[in-house]
Amino acid sequence: MAGEFSITNVTGQGFDYQSYLEKYKELKLIPVNLMNQQIEDIKKKKEALNAIYDKLSALMSPSLDLTLETTYETKKASFSNPDVASATVSDDAVDGTYSITVNALATANKWKVGTVAPVTDIDQKFTQSGSLTINYLKDGSATSLVIDYNNKSLRQIMEEINQSEDLEATIINLGSSSSPDYQLIIKSKNTGTDNAITGIDDSLNPGDDTAGIFSEDSTKTYETVAAQNAEVVIDGVTFSNSSNTLSGVINGVTLMLKDTGTTELTISDDYSGVKGKIEDILNGYNQLKTIIRLATGKGQPLQGEASLNSIATSIFGIISSYLGKYGLLDTEGDVETTKGLLKLKEDAFNDFIKRDDAKSVLQDLGRALENYLNAYSDSLYITDQKYSERISSIEERIQSMTESINREIENMRIRFARLNTYLAEMQSLQLRIENFAKGLSLQTNDQ
Repeated sequence: MAGEFSITNVTGQGFDYQSYLEKYKELKLIPVNLMNQQIEDIKKKKEALNAIYDKLSALMSPSLDLTLETTYETKKASFSNPDVASATVSDDAVDGTYSITVNALATANKWKVGTVAPVTDIDQKFTQSGSLTINYLKDGSATSLVIDYNNKSLRQIMEEINQSEDLEATIINLGSSSSPDYQLIIKSKNTGTDNAITGIDDSLNPGDDTAGIFSEDSTKTYETVAAQNAEVVIDGVTFSNSSNTLSGVINGVTLMLKDTGTTELTISDDYSGVKGKIEDILNGYNQLKTIIRLATGKGQPLQGEASLNSIATSIFGIISSYLGKYGLLDTEGDVETTKGLLKLKEDAFNDFIKRDDAKSVLQDLGRALENYLNAYSDSLYITDQKYSERISSIEERIQSMTESINREIENMRIRFARLNTYLAEMQSLQLRIENFAKGLSLQTNDQ
Protein backbone atom coordinates (compact mmCIF):
# COMPACT_ATOMS: atom_id res chain seq x y z
CA MET A 1 0.00 0.00 0.00
CA ALA A 2 1.31 3.38 -0.94
CA GLY A 3 2.70 5.30 1.99
CA GLU A 4 3.42 2.16 4.27
CA PHE A 5 6.88 1.73 5.78
CA SER A 6 8.35 -1.48 7.41
CA ILE A 7 11.65 -2.96 8.63
CA THR A 8 12.22 -6.73 8.09
CA ASN A 9 14.54 -9.41 9.61
CA VAL A 10 14.57 -7.89 13.08
CA THR A 11 13.06 -10.18 15.74
CA GLY A 12 10.86 -8.81 18.38
CA GLN A 13 12.21 -11.18 21.03
CA GLY A 14 15.66 -11.83 22.53
CA PHE A 15 17.82 -14.60 21.06
CA ASP A 16 17.87 -17.81 23.30
CA TYR A 17 21.57 -18.41 23.05
CA GLN A 18 21.98 -20.44 26.32
CA SER A 19 20.51 -23.65 24.93
CA TYR A 20 22.51 -23.15 21.77
CA LEU A 21 25.76 -22.81 23.75
CA GLU A 22 24.96 -25.89 25.84
CA LYS A 23 24.42 -27.95 22.71
CA TYR A 24 27.53 -26.50 21.12
CA LYS A 25 29.60 -27.34 24.22
CA GLU A 26 28.20 -30.86 24.26
CA LEU A 27 29.41 -31.36 20.69
CA LYS A 28 32.80 -29.83 21.41
CA LEU A 29 33.26 -32.17 24.43
CA ILE A 30 32.79 -35.34 22.40
CA PRO A 31 36.59 -35.79 21.97
CA VAL A 32 37.03 -35.14 25.70
CA ASN A 33 34.47 -37.81 26.56
CA LEU A 34 36.24 -40.22 24.25
CA MET A 35 39.52 -39.52 26.03
CA ASN A 36 37.84 -40.05 29.41
CA GLN A 37 36.68 -43.40 28.15
CA GLN A 38 40.26 -44.13 27.11
CA ILE A 39 41.35 -43.43 30.67
CA GLU A 40 38.70 -45.79 32.07
CA ASP A 41 39.84 -48.51 29.66
CA ILE A 42 43.47 -48.04 30.69
CA LYS A 43 42.51 -48.11 34.38
CA LYS A 44 40.78 -51.43 33.82
CA LYS A 45 43.95 -52.70 32.17
CA LYS A 46 45.99 -51.47 35.13
CA GLU A 47 43.61 -53.17 37.55
CA ALA A 48 43.80 -56.46 35.64
CA LEU A 49 47.57 -56.17 35.35
CA ASN A 50 47.94 -55.48 39.08
CA ALA A 51 45.85 -58.55 39.85
CA ILE A 52 48.25 -60.62 37.73
CA TYR A 53 51.22 -58.92 39.40
CA ASP A 54 49.84 -59.79 42.86
CA LYS A 55 49.48 -63.46 41.91
CA LEU A 56 52.97 -63.44 40.47
CA SER A 57 54.38 -61.86 43.63
CA ALA A 58 52.58 -64.43 45.80
CA LEU A 59 54.71 -67.13 44.17
CA MET A 60 57.89 -65.45 45.34
CA SER A 61 57.67 -66.36 49.04
CA PRO A 62 57.30 -70.18 48.70
CA SER A 63 59.89 -70.18 45.90
CA LEU A 64 62.39 -68.37 48.11
CA ASP A 65 61.59 -70.67 51.05
CA LEU A 66 62.46 -73.71 48.94
CA THR A 67 66.00 -72.37 48.55
CA LEU A 68 66.59 -72.05 52.32
CA GLU A 69 68.36 -74.73 54.34
CA THR A 70 66.08 -74.14 57.33
CA THR A 71 63.06 -75.29 55.32
CA TYR A 72 64.48 -78.81 55.34
CA GLU A 73 65.70 -78.88 58.96
CA THR A 74 62.40 -79.07 60.85
CA LYS A 75 61.52 -81.94 63.17
CA LYS A 76 58.23 -83.39 64.39
CA ALA A 77 57.06 -85.39 67.40
CA SER A 78 54.47 -88.14 67.17
CA PHE A 79 52.95 -90.15 70.02
CA SER A 80 51.48 -93.63 69.98
CA ASN A 81 49.07 -92.42 72.71
CA PRO A 82 48.55 -88.67 72.33
CA ASP A 83 46.28 -88.60 75.41
CA VAL A 84 49.32 -89.05 77.66
CA ALA A 85 51.58 -86.28 76.39
CA SER A 86 52.32 -83.78 73.65
CA ALA A 87 55.53 -82.02 72.67
CA THR A 88 57.11 -79.13 70.83
CA VAL A 89 60.31 -79.83 68.91
CA SER A 90 63.14 -77.54 67.87
CA ASP A 91 65.35 -78.05 64.83
CA ASP A 92 68.22 -79.40 66.93
CA ALA A 93 66.20 -82.39 68.22
CA VAL A 94 67.75 -85.81 67.58
CA ASP A 95 65.80 -88.42 65.65
CA GLY A 96 64.81 -91.38 67.79
CA THR A 97 62.08 -93.26 69.61
CA TYR A 98 61.50 -92.92 73.37
CA SER A 99 59.36 -94.96 75.73
CA ILE A 100 57.49 -92.70 78.17
CA THR A 101 55.44 -93.64 81.23
CA VAL A 102 53.71 -90.93 83.24
CA ASN A 103 53.17 -92.19 86.81
CA ALA A 104 51.88 -88.93 88.28
CA LEU A 105 50.99 -85.43 87.14
CA ALA A 106 52.14 -82.35 89.03
CA THR A 107 49.32 -80.81 91.07
CA ALA A 108 48.87 -77.51 92.89
CA ASN A 109 48.30 -77.45 96.65
CA LYS A 110 44.79 -76.45 97.85
CA TRP A 111 43.49 -75.63 101.33
CA LYS A 112 40.05 -74.94 102.72
CA VAL A 113 39.96 -72.20 105.37
CA GLY A 114 37.26 -72.72 107.97
CA THR A 115 35.59 -70.11 110.18
CA VAL A 116 34.56 -70.33 113.84
CA ALA A 117 31.08 -69.06 112.99
CA PRO A 118 29.42 -69.55 109.58
CA VAL A 119 29.78 -66.66 107.12
CA THR A 120 26.32 -66.16 105.61
CA ASP A 121 27.10 -63.04 103.58
CA ILE A 122 30.32 -62.78 101.56
CA ASP A 123 30.03 -58.97 101.52
CA GLN A 124 29.50 -58.50 105.27
CA LYS A 125 32.61 -57.00 106.84
CA PHE A 126 34.35 -58.55 109.85
CA THR A 127 34.63 -56.29 112.93
CA GLN A 128 37.38 -58.22 114.72
CA SER A 129 40.98 -57.12 114.41
CA GLY A 130 43.43 -59.72 113.19
CA SER A 131 45.27 -61.16 110.25
CA LEU A 132 45.32 -64.26 108.11
CA THR A 133 48.80 -65.58 107.38
CA ILE A 134 49.37 -68.01 104.51
CA ASN A 135 52.77 -69.68 104.65
CA TYR A 136 53.99 -71.28 101.43
CA LEU A 137 56.99 -72.17 99.31
CA LYS A 138 58.04 -70.29 96.21
CA ASP A 139 60.31 -72.50 94.13
CA GLY A 140 61.45 -74.14 97.39
CA SER A 141 62.00 -70.93 99.36
CA ALA A 142 59.74 -70.18 102.34
CA THR A 143 57.60 -67.05 102.17
CA SER A 144 54.20 -65.85 103.34
CA LEU A 145 51.25 -63.62 102.56
CA VAL A 146 49.59 -61.70 105.41
CA ILE A 147 46.04 -60.36 105.04
CA ASP A 148 44.69 -57.87 107.59
CA TYR A 149 41.03 -58.84 107.69
CA ASN A 150 39.67 -56.10 110.00
CA ASN A 151 36.75 -54.27 108.35
CA LYS A 152 36.98 -56.48 105.25
CA SER A 153 34.43 -58.89 103.82
CA LEU A 154 35.15 -62.46 102.73
CA ARG A 155 34.95 -61.27 99.12
CA GLN A 156 37.54 -58.54 99.77
CA ILE A 157 39.89 -61.02 101.45
CA MET A 158 39.55 -63.32 98.41
CA GLU A 159 40.27 -60.43 96.03
CA GLU A 160 43.35 -59.41 98.00
CA ILE A 161 44.71 -62.96 97.87
CA ASN A 162 44.10 -63.03 94.11
CA GLN A 163 46.37 -60.04 93.68
CA SER A 164 49.28 -62.25 94.73
CA GLU A 165 51.64 -63.64 92.08
CA ASP A 166 51.76 -67.04 93.78
CA LEU A 167 48.33 -67.69 95.34
CA GLU A 168 44.70 -67.54 94.32
CA ALA A 169 41.42 -67.96 96.17
CA THR A 170 37.79 -68.84 95.55
CA ILE A 171 34.68 -68.98 97.73
CA ILE A 172 32.48 -72.06 98.16
CA ASN A 173 29.23 -72.60 100.04
CA LEU A 174 29.33 -75.57 102.43
CA GLY A 175 25.80 -74.86 103.59
CA SER A 176 22.63 -74.46 101.57
CA SER A 177 20.99 -71.65 99.60
CA SER A 178 18.73 -70.88 102.56
CA SER A 179 21.43 -71.32 105.20
CA PRO A 180 24.79 -70.58 103.56
CA ASP A 181 28.21 -71.24 105.06
CA TYR A 182 30.79 -69.53 102.87
CA GLN A 183 34.46 -70.49 103.17
CA LEU A 184 37.68 -69.75 101.32
CA ILE A 185 39.60 -72.16 99.13
CA ILE A 186 43.23 -71.09 98.77
CA LYS A 187 45.53 -72.73 96.24
CA SER A 188 49.01 -72.32 94.81
CA LYS A 189 49.19 -70.92 91.30
CA ASN A 190 52.19 -73.17 90.61
CA THR A 191 52.29 -76.95 90.83
CA GLY A 192 54.69 -79.22 92.73
CA THR A 193 55.98 -79.62 96.26
CA ASP A 194 58.37 -76.69 95.85
CA ASN A 195 55.32 -74.42 95.66
CA ALA A 196 53.21 -76.00 98.40
CA ILE A 197 51.25 -74.14 101.09
CA THR A 198 52.90 -75.08 104.39
CA GLY A 199 50.29 -73.68 106.79
CA ILE A 200 47.49 -71.16 107.34
CA ASP A 201 47.24 -69.20 110.60
CA ASP A 202 44.73 -66.81 112.15
CA SER A 203 46.56 -64.43 114.54
CA LEU A 204 43.59 -64.39 116.96
CA ASN A 205 43.40 -68.17 117.12
CA PRO A 206 46.79 -69.75 117.80
CA GLY A 207 45.48 -73.23 118.47
CA ASP A 208 42.28 -72.01 120.21
CA ASP A 209 38.98 -72.84 118.48
CA THR A 210 36.92 -70.42 120.56
CA ALA A 211 38.32 -67.11 119.34
CA GLY A 212 39.09 -65.41 116.06
CA ILE A 213 37.47 -65.64 112.67
CA PHE A 214 39.59 -68.33 111.04
CA SER A 215 40.05 -71.61 112.86
CA GLU A 216 43.15 -73.81 112.84
CA ASP A 217 41.13 -76.83 113.89
CA SER A 218 41.93 -79.65 111.49
CA THR A 219 38.27 -80.27 110.87
CA LYS A 220 37.78 -76.76 109.55
CA THR A 221 41.04 -75.56 108.04
CA TYR A 222 42.77 -78.34 106.17
CA GLU A 223 44.55 -79.38 102.99
CA THR A 224 42.11 -80.53 100.31
CA VAL A 225 44.58 -81.31 97.52
CA ALA A 226 48.18 -82.20 98.28
CA ALA A 227 51.01 -80.66 96.29
CA GLN A 228 52.61 -83.24 94.05
CA ASN A 229 55.47 -83.39 91.59
CA ALA A 230 55.14 -84.96 88.19
CA GLU A 231 56.82 -88.34 87.91
CA VAL A 232 57.73 -89.63 84.47
CA VAL A 233 59.87 -92.55 83.35
CA ILE A 234 61.72 -92.05 80.05
CA ASP A 235 63.49 -95.12 78.69
CA GLY A 236 63.70 -96.57 82.22
CA VAL A 237 65.02 -93.39 83.87
CA THR A 238 62.70 -91.69 86.40
CA PHE A 239 62.37 -87.91 86.47
CA SER A 240 60.54 -85.77 89.04
CA ASN A 241 59.43 -82.26 88.11
CA SER A 242 57.37 -79.58 89.86
CA SER A 243 55.65 -78.77 86.57
CA ASN A 244 53.91 -80.89 83.95
CA THR A 245 56.20 -79.33 81.35
CA LEU A 246 59.64 -80.90 81.02
CA SER A 247 62.39 -79.22 79.02
CA GLY A 248 65.91 -80.44 78.36
CA VAL A 249 65.32 -84.06 79.34
CA ILE A 250 65.22 -84.96 75.64
CA ASN A 251 67.43 -82.72 73.51
CA GLY A 252 65.41 -80.12 71.60
CA VAL A 253 62.09 -81.43 72.97
CA THR A 254 59.68 -79.78 75.41
CA LEU A 255 57.39 -82.44 76.81
CA MET A 256 53.88 -81.56 78.07
CA LEU A 257 52.35 -84.23 80.31
CA LYS A 258 48.58 -84.62 79.97
CA ASP A 259 47.60 -87.80 81.83
CA THR A 260 49.04 -90.86 83.49
CA GLY A 261 49.80 -93.77 81.19
CA THR A 262 52.32 -95.05 78.70
CA THR A 263 53.15 -93.79 75.22
CA GLU A 264 55.93 -93.94 72.67
CA LEU A 265 57.47 -90.71 71.36
CA THR A 266 59.07 -90.64 67.93
CA ILE A 267 61.21 -87.70 66.77
CA SER A 268 61.74 -87.54 63.01
CA ASP A 269 62.26 -85.17 60.10
CA ASP A 270 59.20 -83.09 59.29
CA TYR A 271 58.71 -82.56 55.58
CA SER A 272 55.18 -81.17 55.87
CA GLY A 273 56.62 -77.66 55.53
CA VAL A 274 58.44 -78.60 52.33
CA LYS A 275 55.29 -80.19 50.98
CA GLY A 276 53.33 -77.08 51.93
CA LYS A 277 55.75 -74.84 49.99
CA ILE A 278 55.38 -76.98 46.86
CA GLU A 279 51.60 -76.94 47.21
CA ASP A 280 51.70 -73.15 47.64
CA ILE A 281 53.66 -72.89 44.39
CA LEU A 282 51.22 -75.13 42.51
CA ASN A 283 48.21 -73.27 43.92
CA GLY A 284 49.87 -69.97 43.06
CA TYR A 285 50.50 -71.16 39.52
CA ASN A 286 46.85 -72.29 39.20
CA GLN A 287 45.56 -68.91 40.37
CA LEU A 288 47.97 -67.04 38.10
CA LYS A 289 47.03 -69.13 35.06
CA THR A 290 43.31 -68.68 35.75
CA ILE A 291 43.47 -64.92 36.23
CA ILE A 292 45.58 -64.45 33.07
CA ARG A 293 43.13 -66.55 31.06
CA LEU A 294 40.19 -64.50 32.32
CA ALA A 295 41.91 -61.11 31.90
CA THR A 296 43.04 -61.78 28.32
CA GLY A 297 39.80 -63.38 27.12
CA LYS A 298 37.43 -61.92 24.53
CA GLY A 299 35.98 -58.62 25.66
CA GLN A 300 38.28 -58.44 28.68
CA PRO A 301 40.63 -55.53 29.58
CA LEU A 302 43.80 -57.28 28.43
CA GLN A 303 42.39 -58.98 25.36
CA GLY A 304 45.11 -59.56 22.79
CA GLU A 305 47.98 -59.27 25.29
CA ALA A 306 49.44 -62.61 24.21
CA SER A 307 52.71 -62.01 26.03
CA LEU A 308 50.92 -62.40 29.36
CA ASN A 309 49.98 -65.98 28.52
CA SER A 310 53.65 -66.74 28.16
CA ILE A 311 54.08 -66.08 31.91
CA ALA A 312 51.97 -69.08 32.88
CA THR A 313 53.52 -71.16 30.10
CA SER A 314 57.05 -70.36 31.28
CA ILE A 315 56.26 -71.07 34.95
CA PHE A 316 54.63 -74.36 33.96
CA GLY A 317 57.79 -75.24 32.05
CA ILE A 318 59.99 -74.57 35.08
CA ILE A 319 57.76 -76.54 37.46
CA SER A 320 57.41 -79.42 35.02
CA SER A 321 61.13 -79.65 34.33
CA TYR A 322 61.94 -80.11 38.03
CA LEU A 323 58.91 -81.99 39.36
CA GLY A 324 57.31 -83.63 36.36
CA LYS A 325 60.10 -86.08 35.69
CA TYR A 326 59.71 -87.48 39.22
CA GLY A 327 55.99 -88.04 38.72
CA LEU A 328 55.04 -85.44 41.34
CA LEU A 329 52.47 -83.58 39.23
CA ASP A 330 48.85 -84.33 38.52
CA THR A 331 45.99 -82.29 37.03
CA GLU A 332 42.90 -81.28 38.96
CA GLY A 333 39.50 -82.44 37.69
CA ASP A 334 38.85 -82.81 33.99
CA VAL A 335 40.79 -80.99 31.32
CA GLU A 336 37.81 -78.95 30.11
CA THR A 337 37.05 -77.35 33.47
CA THR A 338 40.56 -77.05 34.94
CA LYS A 339 42.45 -75.91 31.84
CA GLY A 340 45.64 -77.67 33.01
CA LEU A 341 45.62 -76.76 36.71
CA LEU A 342 48.16 -78.69 38.78
CA LYS A 343 48.24 -80.54 42.08
CA LEU A 344 50.86 -82.56 43.97
CA LYS A 345 50.80 -86.35 44.06
CA GLU A 346 51.26 -87.03 47.76
CA ASP A 347 52.39 -90.65 47.48
CA ALA A 348 54.97 -89.72 44.87
CA PHE A 349 56.17 -86.83 47.08
CA ASN A 350 56.57 -89.13 50.10
CA ASP A 351 58.85 -91.36 48.02
CA PHE A 352 60.68 -88.49 46.35
CA ILE A 353 61.55 -86.63 49.57
CA LYS A 354 63.54 -89.66 50.77
CA ARG A 355 65.96 -89.30 47.83
CA ASP A 356 69.43 -88.03 48.63
CA ASP A 357 69.12 -85.34 45.96
CA ALA A 358 65.56 -84.26 46.85
CA LYS A 359 66.67 -81.12 48.67
CA SER A 360 68.98 -79.97 45.86
CA VAL A 361 66.26 -80.57 43.23
CA LEU A 362 63.76 -78.48 45.17
CA GLN A 363 66.32 -75.76 45.92
CA ASP A 364 67.12 -75.53 42.20
CA LEU A 365 63.38 -75.26 41.48
CA GLY A 366 63.08 -72.43 43.99
CA ARG A 367 66.03 -70.54 42.49
CA ALA A 368 64.76 -70.98 38.91
CA LEU A 369 61.32 -69.66 39.85
CA GLU A 370 62.80 -66.81 41.90
CA ASN A 371 64.94 -65.62 38.99
CA TYR A 372 62.06 -65.77 36.52
CA LEU A 373 59.61 -64.08 38.88
CA ASN A 374 62.01 -61.25 39.60
CA ALA A 375 62.55 -60.60 35.90
CA TYR A 376 58.89 -60.70 34.93
CA SER A 377 57.77 -58.74 37.99
CA ASP A 378 60.04 -55.93 36.80
CA SER A 379 58.52 -56.18 33.31
CA LEU A 380 54.96 -55.94 34.65
CA TYR A 381 55.96 -52.99 36.82
CA ILE A 382 57.34 -51.16 33.79
CA THR A 383 54.14 -51.87 31.85
CA ASP A 384 52.07 -50.55 34.73
CA GLN A 385 54.18 -47.38 34.80
CA LYS A 386 53.58 -46.89 31.08
CA TYR A 387 49.84 -47.18 31.66
CA SER A 388 50.13 -44.53 34.37
CA GLU A 389 52.09 -42.26 32.06
CA ARG A 390 49.45 -42.64 29.33
CA ILE A 391 46.71 -41.73 31.80
CA SER A 392 48.64 -38.66 32.91
CA SER A 393 49.23 -37.60 29.30
CA ILE A 394 45.56 -37.97 28.38
CA GLU A 395 44.49 -36.14 31.53
CA GLU A 396 46.74 -33.22 30.57
CA ARG A 397 45.21 -33.14 27.09
CA ILE A 398 41.72 -33.27 28.58
CA GLN A 399 42.50 -30.41 30.93
CA SER A 400 43.98 -28.30 28.14
CA MET A 401 41.10 -29.04 25.74
CA THR A 402 38.45 -28.43 28.41
CA GLU A 403 39.98 -25.10 29.35
CA SER A 404 40.07 -24.09 25.66
CA ILE A 405 36.41 -25.09 25.15
CA ASN A 406 35.37 -23.22 28.27
CA ARG A 407 37.16 -20.09 27.09
CA GLU A 408 35.52 -20.38 23.64
CA ILE A 409 32.07 -20.84 25.17
CA GLU A 410 32.60 -17.90 27.49
CA ASN A 411 33.67 -15.66 24.58
CA MET A 412 30.61 -16.75 22.61
CA ARG A 413 28.43 -16.08 25.63
CA ILE A 414 29.75 -12.53 25.81
CA ARG A 415 29.25 -11.98 22.07
CA PHE A 416 25.70 -13.37 22.19
CA ALA A 417 24.94 -11.17 25.17
CA ARG A 418 26.10 -8.16 23.17
CA LEU A 419 24.04 -9.35 20.19
CA ASN A 420 21.01 -9.61 22.43
CA THR A 421 21.59 -6.08 23.59
CA TYR A 422 21.92 -4.95 19.96
CA LEU A 423 18.70 -6.76 19.00
CA ALA A 424 16.90 -5.11 21.87
CA GLU A 425 18.14 -1.73 20.64
CA MET A 426 17.05 -2.61 17.09
CA GLN A 427 13.62 -3.61 18.37
CA SER A 428 13.30 -0.28 20.14
CA LEU A 429 14.46 1.52 16.97
CA GLN A 430 11.94 -0.44 14.88
CA LEU A 431 9.12 0.60 17.13
CA ARG A 432 10.13 4.25 16.90
CA ILE A 433 10.41 4.07 13.11
CA GLU A 434 7.07 2.28 12.82
CA ASN A 435 5.45 4.91 15.01
CA PHE A 436 7.08 7.64 12.95
CA ALA A 437 5.88 5.97 9.73
CA LYS A 438 2.35 5.73 11.04
CA GLY A 439 2.40 9.41 11.98
CA LEU A 440 3.77 10.35 8.60
CA SER A 441 1.12 8.23 6.87
CA LEU A 442 -1.68 9.97 8.79
CA GLN A 443 -0.37 13.40 7.80
CA THR A 444 -0.21 12.39 4.17
CA ASN A 445 -3.77 11.06 4.22
CA ASP A 446 -5.05 14.22 5.86
CA GLN A 447 -3.61 16.28 3.09
